[in-house]
Amino acid sequence: MDKYFEWWGVTLTGNHKAVSVLSDLLDINKALFENLYKVQENTIEELVDKLYEQVPDYEKLFLNFVNEQLPNLRRHLQCELPSSPQLISSIEYEIYISSAEIDCEYPFDTRGCIITFFQRVPEIIDSYEEGLSC
Repeated sequence: MDKYFEWWGVTLTGNHKAVSVLSDLLDINKALFENLYKVQENTIEELVDKLYEQVPDYEKLFLNFVNEQLPNLRRHLQCELPSSPQLISSIEYEIYISSAEIDCEYPFDTRGCIITFFQRVPEIIDSYEEGLSC
C-alpha cells in the first residue's frame, strides 16, 4: 500500500475499510496514468514533468489540469477517514467506473476517468466532512 501513497504524496488514515478502498482507487488511477502513457516514475510529479516534455500540446492541457488539481486532492486525502458505509460505497462505485478503463483502449475515456477522479474524490470526502478529522 505504501508505494501508492508515496506515488501520490499522501498518507491515508482512519477506518481500515475506508483506507483500503481509497487505496484501491489510488492504485487504479496510478495504473491509468502508467498504462495511458506507457511511462512509470516514482511520483506523480515526476511522471507529469517527464510527460510534459514528450506529449503534444493538446495533452499538456490535461497535464496542467492534473498539476493544478493535485494540491486540492492531497488536501482532501489527508483527512481521518470515518467508518461510513456510504463513503465506502461511493468510493467503490468510483473503483467500478475507473477499473473499466484500466486497459486504456480508449485514451479519451481514460483521461476522462482521471479527470473525474480528481473532481469526485474531493466531492465524496466533502460530503462526509462532518465525520472527518482534517
